[in-house]
Amino acid sequence: MLDIITCKILRFIGSKFGRGSSLPGALVRKIWPKCMASIKLPDKVIAVTGSNGKTSTTAMICRIAEENGLKVVCNREGSNQIEGIATLLLCNADPISRKVDADVVILESDERFCQYTFKDVKPSHILITNLFRDQLTRNGHQEFVKGELQKGLPEGTTLILNANEPLSCSYGRERPDTVYYSVSAPELREHAGIEHAYDDGAYCPVCGKKMEYDYRIASHVGAFHCKKCGYRSPEAAHSVTKVTNGEFVLDGEWTIKPQIANEAYAQNIAAAFTVAVEAIGIEPEKAAEALDGMELENGRVVEFDIRGHHGRFMLCKHENSMAYNGAISTALNDPAEDITIVFIVDMLSRKYVANDMSWLWDIDFNRLANDKIKKVILSGGFAHDAAQRMLVGGVPEEKLIVEPDLDKMMECIVESAQGTIYTMTCFTDQYKFLNRLKNYEDKGRGEGGDR
Repeated sequence: MLDIITCKILRFIGSKFGRGSSLPGALVRKIWPKCMASIKLPDKVIAVTGSNGKTSTTAMICRIAEENGLKVVCNREGSNQIEGIATLLLCNADPISRKVDADVVILESDERFCQYTFKDVKPSHILITNLFRDQLTRNGHQEFVKGELQKGLPEGTTLILNANEPLSCSYGRERPDTVYYSVSAPELREHAGIEHAYDDGAYCPVCGKKMEYDYRIASHVGAFHCKKCGYRSPEAAHSVTKVTNGEFVLDGEWTIKPQIANEAYAQNIAAAFTVAVEAIGIEPEKAAEALDGMELENGRVVEFDIRGHHGRFMLCKHENSMAYNGAISTALNDPAEDITIVFIVDMLSRKYVANDMSWLWDIDFNRLANDKIKKVILSGGFAHDAAQRMLVGGVPEEKLIVEPDLDKMMECIVESAQGTIYTMTCFTDQYKFLNRLKNYEDKGRGEGGDR
C-alpha cells in the first residue's frame, strides 16, 4: 500500500517540476525493490520494443484499443525504462487491491532494459519492431543489442516479430508461440540498383553465410533466405500487401489512409494491426477502421507553410539511419517537382555527451543527388560534418547551403528554398526549428513549445 501511495504523491509533486514520469518509480524501487512484482495486471499486457518505430506503433495500438471501447494504461510520455514503467504501473494501481484498472496495458520498452523490466512484469505479448544500428555511443552494434534483448524475453510470452527483418526475426526460430507480420506491397519495394551506405543484411545472422533477398523494403529489411542453413522470412499472419492512390491495403482486403505512405510507416501499421488482431482480439475490420486516417499527435509530422512554400517537418532520430532514410523516401516520393531539404544536427543527445558523427555515413544521402532536390540547407553545430558526408555521397556542391547558425538558417530558407520543404531533425533539436518557424510561417500551423 505505502509504495503505491508514495509513488502517487511523488508523481504529483514531480509533475510540477517536469520530473513526474520516471523519478517517482526510481525512488520507490529503492525503498521497495520488489514493488512491481505484486502489481495485479490484466491478462493482456503488450510490450513494444526494438530500435525503430516503438513510439509510433505504441500510439497506433492504443488508438485501435480505445476506438474499440477498451480501457488502456500506457506510458504515453515515453519513459520506457524500468523507472518509467514502475511509475506508470504503481500510479495506476489501487493501493488496497494492487490491481491496475485496465482492459489492456501497453508498455513501450527500451530494448536493452527489457531484461530488467520483465523480471517482475511478464507481458502476455512482446512486439519487436526491428534491430538497426542505433545510438552506437550507447548501444554498440545491433548484434550486441540482440543479445541483451534476448535476456528479456520470458518463456511463455508470445512474440510478434517482423518477418522482413532477419536479426529480430530470428528470435522466433525456437519459439512456437510466435506471430509474424510483414510488408509485401510491390509499390514499397526498393528499385534494383539502389546503393545503401551499409548492408547489415549481407550475411545470415544464424550461420554467417551470404544472405539472399527476393526483394528489399529498406536497407536489410525484405524477403530474405539463406541457401546454406535454410533460414528465411517466415509466413506472415498479416501484411501490407498493396499501396494504391496513397492508401495501404492490409491483407488484400482492408484499406487505410496513412499519414505518411513510406516503407517505415507501413511496417508500423502492419505491426500495430497484427498486435490488435492477434494479441488483443479485435476484429480486423475494426482495427483497420481505427487506423484509417490516423494522425500521430506526438509532433512526429508537422505540416507548415512558410513564405509561399508548403513544408513538412519530419521528426527523425540522430544516431540512427532508418528514420532519416524513411524521411528521404517520403521527400523523393512527393509528386512535387521541386524539393528543398533542411537537415539540422545541433545536439546529439540530452542524456550523454557525444560528438561521434560516424552515423551520418549510415544514411543514404546519395539519394539526394536527384534532379528534383533543388537545395539542401544544413544547419546546427554539426552542419559542416553533414555537408562533407553529402559531398562524398554525390550531392552537388552547388545545391548545398551550409549555415550553422540556426537564426540565419531561417533566413536561408526564406531566401533560397525552392518548391516543397522537408525539414528533418531529432527530438533534441526539433524545437530549435519549430519555435523559430512561428515567426515566419504563413498560417501559424507550426507546433512547439519552449524546450
